[in-house]
Amino acid sequence: MSEVPLVGREPELQLLARLIDDVADGGGPRASTGSALVLVGEVGIGRTALLDGAAARAASAGLRVVRADGCHGEADIRWAALSQVLGAFDDGADGDDGAVQGGVAAPAPGAEQAAFAAVFDPLTTAVPSAAVSFGVLRFLLRAARHRPVLVLVDDTDRLDLASLRALLFAARRLRRRDRVALVFAGRGADRPLPADAALPTRVVPPLGSPAADALLTALAPRLGPRVHRDVLAAAAGNPLALREFATAGSARPLRLSAAAEEGFVAPLRALDAPTARLLLHAAAADGEPTTVIARAAGASSGLADWAAAEHAGLVTVADDVRFRHPLDRAAVYASATAEARRRAHLALAAAGTDADRATWQRAHAVTGTDEAVAAALVGVAERAEAAGDFDAAVRAWERAAECSPDATRAVPRRHRALQAAYAGGDVHGVAEQHRRLTELTDDPTTRTWATLLHAAALMLQGRQRDAVRGLQEVAPLLGEVDDAGTALLVAFHIVAADFSGLPEHHEAVAALTGHPALPGAVRRVRENADAPADLMWARASLGTDRTRAAAALREALDAGRAGAAATADDLQNLGLLADRADDVRRAVDLLTRAHARMHHEGPAAFGAAVLANLLVDHGRWVEADAVLVRWVPLADERGLHRVAVELASPRALLLALRGDDAGAQEVLAAARTRVDLADNLILDLRLRVADAVAAIVAGDPGRALRVLRGAFTVTGDPRHPVLSARMVALLAAAAAASTDPADRSDAVRVVERVRAATATRSSARIRMLLHHADALLGPEHESEHHFRLALADPTGDDWPVERAMTRLHHGEWLRRRRRGLEAREMLAAALDAFETLGATALAERVRAELRAAGSAGHRDATPARDPLADLTPQQREVVRLAAEGRRNREIGQRLFLSPRTVGSHLHHAYPKLGISGRHQLAALLRAP
Repeated sequence: MSEVPLVGREPELQLLARLIDDVADGGGPRASTGSALVLVGEVGIGRTALLDGAAARAASAGLRVVRADGCHGEADIRWAALSQVLGAFDDGADGDDGAVQGGVAAPAPGAEQAAFAAVFDPLTTAVPSAAVSFGVLRFLLRAARHRPVLVLVDDTDRLDLASLRALLFAARRLRRRDRVALVFAGRGADRPLPADAALPTRVVPPLGSPAADALLTALAPRLGPRVHRDVLAAAAGNPLALREFATAGSARPLRLSAAAEEGFVAPLRALDAPTARLLLHAAAADGEPTTVIARAAGASSGLADWAAAEHAGLVTVADDVRFRHPLDRAAVYASATAEARRRAHLALAAAGTDADRATWQRAHAVTGTDEAVAAALVGVAERAEAAGDFDAAVRAWERAAECSPDATRAVPRRHRALQAAYAGGDVHGVAEQHRRLTELTDDPTTRTWATLLHAAALMLQGRQRDAVRGLQEVAPLLGEVDDAGTALLVAFHIVAADFSGLPEHHEAVAALTGHPALPGAVRRVRENADAPADLMWARASLGTDRTRAAAALREALDAGRAGAAATADDLQNLGLLADRADDVRRAVDLLTRAHARMHHEGPAAFGAAVLANLLVDHGRWVEADAVLVRWVPLADERGLHRVAVELASPRALLLALRGDDAGAQEVLAAARTRVDLADNLILDLRLRVADAVAAIVAGDPGRALRVLRGAFTVTGDPRHPVLSARMVALLAAAAAASTDPADRSDAVRVVERVRAATATRSSARIRMLLHHADALLGPEHESEHHFRLALADPTGDDWPVERAMTRLHHGEWLRRRRRGLEAREMLAAALDAFETLGATALAERVRAELRAAGSAGHRDATPARDPLADLTPQQREVVRLAAEGRRNREIGQRLFLSPRTVGSHLHHAYPKLGISGRHQLAALLRAP
């Protein structure tokens, strides 16, 4: 495994860097401060790596670097470590300046000479330890006059005591002006010696979650997310454990590296048999309490039998048994024989009282197949799915398939593992289960349905080409599968082609839609209301035609498909259909209801970003914040790159509209690195909208025009029939602000091409946007007519940002024509909208226009402050729901939080709101 950079150790590296830099320049303003540092931490925590980093920095700064380390074999040899330190000067590196003679470090007469004699002449016994300590100090001080010195001492807990005392004596007396620094590193939470309390000590902690995640990703980039999470949990932030588990590809490896064997397995051989048996059962346990572990090992239920293991520093024992180091557990388990491990698992199964844990213990003991165990695991998997724990469900279904004695049972169980991986948003797990399933069976229906889920997972990663390639592999099976599979196979092709925008994908769709089996399959699916296939077919086949999408939506709603019996998947498909019909109110309602019910992170991901974008467009920004708070971390954690990029659009939009252009650009720049936008037309267009709005808000219409023009072809046609058309008013506004007549002429052509493309499938929103564009770019005498038409339809209130922008542009147009009273009325309405939304930058632009329109009495002060402005997005959503009278458990179910976390959010929100309790929330949010 290749070397990886040191991560998560910035505080320690900065501490070492300051020490080295001060010593290099003679101390500077801190010349009188100490010149030593002690680093302590458990085995494998990264102490040696920190010393390596310090050595590299010191060498580049021109310091002489001297290293010594302890080992068990030399711990009883007097001055063993000190000989490493003093011997390091025996290289002639300091020239002929008096500190070195003939390439040999030459001590000055007196204490230095006595120290060298004691260290290097084993027959010298008359030199007192104090004399050696003074001699070492004087020698280091004299050597540093010619070149600063850094002494790094590793494994101080294994140093011989005499050397350690001498080096600590010097360390306590050095100052940074002396140009000598000593850094000690040792294991454990204690200092090297009780008497060294004067030395600054840094306990090197386990890596935090982000750093541990980054390190594991660097060590094993292809580790599946589920195993990745298991390894992170088992390693507990210890870099050595992360490396061992990454190499093994398991959180419970059966083999350790040679170095780990020596450090962790060898000490176990000194334990007596009863203690070793207890430890093996503890290592094999999966959360069983101490009493069960002891009973399984044949020990007493008391704690006395654990004393030897506790004294050895291997475990801490209370209600449960916890290994002190992650690799202690791994070493105990890996060092046992396969038969001993099997017996331990069976004993734990017999001794435990939790049925699911007992099933898992029996499963660990199975070496071949066992239908009884497989059937029991099916029950474990189903209970995990019911609880929403899809990681646990995948494990259980997967192991059930492995334990199944024949393919007739293994195949459906492996298929359920794939479905659970998809439901949990584990896209890598879906790929693995798909590969294994297709190796087990050639059944057309099973292969088709498995490929549909695999393709959906690839789409969530933004891998549209791979998704279509996989769908094409099973396309020849069209007609051999059931009706729902036939309809969905074509529907998935349509959705992937729509998302990618690639001509070859649309050609593949055209070929499939002419298949003779398709019309009959679709008719039967629709007649039988075979959800979700019928709604997915409607969404896919009608989604780019607003008129037909609206008709299909009305038909489904009239049939009660969104009623109380509707599933989360049904509601989501209907919500996505409503979005294509430009019915924002229904889309938000349906998608919000879907997400309130849907605990499946895979399927829910398809609607999450659409919902966030709609909530921003609809002016419900607090709710948009809540969706982002939930889904942005999930998308990152699960590798859902398409979702992450799609969520970047509303994130950047909100930042820009709230006046943070730099933040918006940072989000957009990061998003563009996640996927290949050439294969993801919809992602490209969503990012363009956010980028253009950010440019307009920042007062850079030229940048906005360049960004928006990319949403249309060279001839001005929309690159996407829905999303491109929605940008037409933004493009017109940017072009209208340009001083180049060619920009305006080109924009007029784009508007006409959009009008032609949407003529037969328009919507109220598109008509209002076209009127807005015509008002900005059309003949001057027709502008006011188009402005009024753009504002006449009350449906426009569903898009408050677009409506406020229309009023702003109309007010500017009126002001330029010296119609001050009308301009002020229109601008005041725009200002109220922007202030209500929290669009601070645009609100300030409107205030400037109002002042220019002669509104001297109009308020210029900051608008009334949102009482929730100081809260985090998650706290705002919790507070809003609590103000409605909802209890913590209900709020938790709505936001996918535990009741305890909800209570914590409220506890931290009250001081920020200036209130003392829940009973004041409703009045606070009603206050003007």
